[in-house]
Amino acid sequence: MSSGNWKKRSKRERRAFWATTALILLAAAACALITISEKMERPFLPTWDEIFGMAGLTEQGPLDSQLRVDILDVGNADAILVRNGEASLLIDAGENNDGGQVVDELRSRGVTRLDYAIATHPDADHIGGMDVVVNQLEIGTFIMAFMPEGATPTTRTYLDLLQALADRNLTVTEAIPGQSYPLGEAMMEILGPPAPSGDTNNNSVVCRVSFGSRRFLFMGDAEREEEDALMAAGTDLRADFIKLGHHGSRSSSQKRFLERVNPSYAAMTCGAGNSYGHPHAETLKTLNEMKITYTRSDLNGTVKLLCDGSVITVTTEK
Repeated sequence: MSSGNWKKRSKRERRAFWATTALILLAAAACALITISEKMERPFLPTWDEIFGMAGLTEQGPLDSQLRVDILDVGNADAILVRNGEASLLIDAGENNDGGQVVDELRSRGVTRLDYAIATHPDADHIGGMDVVVNQLEIGTFIMAFMPEGATPTTRTYLDLLQALADRNLTVTEAIPGQSYPLGEAMMEILGPPAPSGDTNNNSVVCRVSFGSRRFLFMGDAEREEEDALMAAGTDLRADFIKLGHHGSRSSSQKRFLERVNPSYAAMTCGAGNSYGHPHAETLKTLNEMKITYTRSDLNGTVKLLCDGSVITVTTEK
């Protein structure tokens, strides 16, 4: 453009030109900052996935379904059902006497087949009812973490589960960090254990379900040792919701770990009047200091989360 033509432009046209130029430069700077932020452990701006999710868009286009997470009240034990469309995932199945209740809860929600079942670790309060689930429901993929040589459990509960798997000719898929599995329009990925541990709690399967721009992290009974290992491995732990490790015990959910996750919501599975004192006061103090909204099954009963890919709604039985 010649200087003569520029001078002939009206003052309004020149203002419009500079305003448009400023907007383009501002948008370019914002894009650069978002891209830089996304590469950091704790982004200071929303990531591109979050922005697209808030707009109702993903790489696959608008979401046609909702993610449902039901944290079943089975006392001081874990049993969590995750569903998206027709796809379903069960994480743990309560104590030895909880199997029938877990199967009934699943069937009442229309679940007669599980695409995935995860036994996070061999403790009875996580796999006690899993043999009943295996015997009564069809399961597509069964996932466990293998214990180191010499540390394989020999409890009756663990042997009952192995027998049920053998009776149903169901192969165990080892939990390996980096594995991912489609769950309808959602995606489930294995984050841990990052390395084998002879301690059952710290050999817990840690998994995260992503749907739209939202992420849901499930910690099994992972304690500080596994939390530290996950952080040392540089694992991306960011999630909007976390099922805290080990029922809200002080041995888990250290503040620096929760800072890496940076959740808005948390849940603890703990039985009313349990002998362990779960959840511990130290954990509750950390959650309150970080202003994380939390539920606990001893007070709230079954907890339900509903997500449309952007907004998470939490409701409780009590």
